[in-house]
Amino acid sequence: MRVGVHATGTPGAHAHAGDAAWLASLCALALLACGGGHRGVTPRLTCGGATAPGTDQIAFACPSRPATPIAVQVVIGPTSSSDVYGIKFDVVFDPAVLAFDPPAIEGSFLGRDGNPTVLEAATQSGDPGRLVVAITRQGAVGGIGASSAQTTVVTLPFTGVAPGTASLVFENATAVDPGLFPIAAIHFGSPVSVTFQ
Repeated sequence: MRVGVHATGTPGAHAHAGDAAWLASLCALALLACGGGHRGVTPRLTCGGATAPGTDQIAFACPSRPATPIAVQVVIGPTSSSDVYGIKFDVVFDPAVLAFDPPAIEGSFLGRDGNPTVLEAATQSGDPGRLVVAITRQGAVGGIGASSAQTTVVTLPFTGVAPGTASLVFENATAVDPGLFPIAAIHFGSPVSVTFQ
């Protein structure tokens, strides 16, 4: 058996040092397993304040569980119009707390009859707290309506930048018919809050 030798020739000193290092590693693993230490904490995003969309309303929908990144849906309730051809809006938020995490994911609403659609969603280089979203049907086709309680228009992923709470707010929002005229009956819902902790 090989025995560690101290500089003065005393056997076992290196063995004791190895035991100490092994114990320190074991303690560190135990600490992480129990959630101790900063490395045992995973930053997460939570979303709150969403309400189910009413008739002719487009609204935010929050996921039920914390996540990083977090996928916030934009949903539409039942519509009195069956002529929705496109939907466009800005989502305004605090870029010191949140960042858009592309790509946006198209929902089933505007293309549910199989007609092709185009989705664009991006922040501008000079305005990172404004996400500009537009989704439209393609070609010389009619619009569409919704009859169910809630249908997804688009899903927007966000990631955390720094701890805090930021509101997601609709601005410059409208739904248009095939002539690209606003549909006055369709309105947009209230802000939701997203917290990064």
